[in-house]
Amino acid sequence: MSADRLVLGGRFKLIRHLGGGGMAEVYLAEQLSLKRNVALKVLKRDLSAQPAMGERFRREAQILSTVDHPNVVRVIDFETNKRDGTVLVLELADGLTLEQALKDGPFEPRRAMRVLLQLAEGLSAVHERGIIHRDLKPQNVVIGMGPRGEQARLLDFGIARLMELDTDAGHAAMHLEGDDPFVSVPGQAVGTPAYVAPEQAMASEVDTRTDVYSFGVVAFRLLTGRLPFLGPEARQFLEQHVREPAPAIDDVQPALREFPALVKFVAACLEKKPEARPGDAAALVTHLRGMLTPEQLALSTQTRMVLNAVTTQTLSAVRDTAQSVTAVSMQGVQQVGRFARRLDRPFKQSLLITAAITAGVAGTFAASPPSAVERAEAELAAGKPAEALTTIDAVLPEARGLAPVLLSLKVGALHELGREEDARAILRATPYQALFPARPALLELLSERFAADEHDDELNEWLAMLPAELSDDTLRVFASGASSAKQWGALRILDTRQRIDGLDLAERYATSLQSSSCEVRSRAAQRLGELGDSAHLDALRELSESSKEAGRNCGQDEAADAIRALKRVK
Repeated sequence: MSADRLVLGGRFKLIRHLGGGGMAEVYLAEQLSLKRNVALKVLKRDLSAQPAMGERFRREAQILSTVDHPNVVRVIDFETNKRDGTVLVLELADGLTLEQALKDGPFEPRRAMRVLLQLAEGLSAVHERGIIHRDLKPQNVVIGMGPRGEQARLLDFGIARLMELDTDAGHAAMHLEGDDPFVSVPGQAVGTPAYVAPEQAMASEVDTRTDVYSFGVVAFRLLTGRLPFLGPEARQFLEQHVREPAPAIDDVQPALREFPALVKFVAACLEKKPEARPGDAAALVTHLRGMLTPEQLALSTQTRMVLNAVTTQTLSAVRDTAQSVTAVSMQGVQQVGRFARRLDRPFKQSLLITAAITAGVAGTFAASPPSAVERAEAELAAGKPAEALTTIDAVLPEARGLAPVLLSLKVGALHELGREEDARAILRATPYQALFPARPALLELLSERFAADEHDDELNEWLAMLPAELSDDTLRVFASGASSAKQWGALRILDTRQRIDGLDLAERYATSLQSSSCEVRSRAAQRLGELGDSAHLDALRELSESSKEAGRNCGQDEAADAIRALKRVK
């Protein structure tokens, strides 16, 4: 791809090539609608052509687009088309890769623990979404400056899964001869040979503990300046990960004997058997926090610990009833008390005061105003799209984690206001973020537009991105309602995509024979004939025998054809 080329429907302009690897090329680009720079990761053409590759990548990109964590580089958008191939749009992360930073030698132990804690927190955020990294290594970590000082951020979550290409045998093929052991290679069952877990090396099943092992390799290198195994060839690295015990970090760096808990932690991560390792990144976070004093922990980490102890326990229930809030608040206070015992006096006092205040105002908070999302949804439900749009626009620029939900609601509000092109512009700019929450207001727009034109290519692309598990229940409610454009569109979306569980298709199409739209009547009659269900012959007969206004067919001919088809079936 050349500089100044417009890609992804003209939404992004390439600025320059940044680099590449075995799977993809990376470009600096400008997102024209927001005037901001982003990174475009373009999957190599031979990978894009692999069966099921696009769908696998699409689903993981959908999930990752909802992750908003300071230690994870965000996925902004994703698209596959014939002209540009498979493209992932990423937040542009400033700084050096951890690989580059390590050229100056190993990190001082306390600095290394702070960086590892940030990586574990980011990894935990994505493990919570059911995603496994599969290719954790220093090249996939960016070190820069943030509000907490030095900030580590993770790249390429789930991308390594694309290397597990299907073969005729149903297993990932191994292509190791001549491979660079520090580069991910398409077509093999592993991530990067120098960093893989034993189960990856043997092409066995992977889970969160696989990432824990790779995390241990990164920690080993961060603390000692070298890898636990020395290869040097890819196959030798794999054999060493499977068969050889990892050396202790204090054997490589004797100064680390002053940190016995850290030595034990890294050894646990590098256990050969997955069941002997910490279970997931959340367990890594717990271990690392226990090794750092409160002064060594970043402020945002302290804040997050308070929120985990108090907010999750207390605030999630505050709008149910004041009585239930008070009970949950006391549970939160008890948890904070237990946690505070591990901290020094100043932090202990701060936490306990925070918990007491939270519990004391629970009743007041229960009656507090709803969130922006709740207000916007209520305004849309009340038929006030202009007010909903104002509410959304007031908070959207700073929303971050709520951005997908707010974008979904904004599309619905614009549709209600008749601003179809503005609604489409949002879907073009940020399709995954807007589509993934699958809010009813958005689904109503998609249903009504599908009712108007089932052959709209752009609309069909958006519908293909829509997560069925989040949208189908709402679409079934729409399809089961009274005859309308929304009802018809939802019915057709579910039917054409063969997601009809829980729907009596024949009954719904028979209801549509009463539509005021001649096109709907005609298609409903045709579909009843195709379904072969004679239970609605009377409804078809009634339509076929109805008079044609000014001799114009309004489903009568199709109903007569359906009757003949059903009689042949009988």
